[in-house]
Amino acid sequence: MNPDLGKDNIVLTTMYRAGTVFRDPHLLCGLSFPELFACHVVRMNDQMNKPTRAKDLSTSLEVSKPAVSKLLNSMEEKGLIRRERRDNDRKSVFIALTDKSISLLEEQKATASVVSKKIFAAMGMEKAKELLANMNLFYECYKKVEATLWEN
Repeated sequence: MNPDLGKDNIVLTTMYRAGTVFRDPHLLCGLSFPELFACHVVRMNDQMNKPTRAKDLSTSLEVSKPAVSKLLNSMEEKGLIRRERRDNDRKSVFIALTDKSISLLEEQKATASVVSKKIFAAMGMEKAKELLANMNLFYECYKKVEATLWEN
């Protein structure tokens, strides 16, 4: 197949196909994609000893603060996060993961590892490395041109 890059919106079609992988309930381990991503951001920040606030998640998820608030309310009801105040900053509310969400993140990491290995084995490691390199290149190029895309 030699796709015409302007025909039938191949970028959108490819994104849709790749997106189906990230909506697989087995791969998400019982979390929605926004929940998984929010947990991942909080965990990454924790590992860097950086506290996470709702506005940090709003920036990372690229969604509005009300949308993050709704997500956090749902996650709190499910026992995935808790909101905390810290002695050194009583005004801000910080997001902390619960043991439940940490366990789900570990399960998801293990599941993603197994799935990735099987996909890469089916593709062949050379093609898998090529794909990852090209995805990184695509993202880097997008970031370079992003600011100028919508000027007119």
